[in-house]
Amino acid sequence: MKKVRITVVRKARYDDLIEKYENPIEHPCDIEEGSVYVANGWQRP
Repeated sequence: MKKVRITVVRKARYDDLIEKYENPIEHPCDIEEGSVYVANGWQRP
């Protein structure tokens, strides 16, 4: 399998969706803009 590089370009927050689906997790997304991850094919980085 080929390796895949994933670069975080943008991080968005949608308050209307947060209200609708109300996720009790305090910090659901710890990624930062500019972060780079390498996945081995379909496997999670």
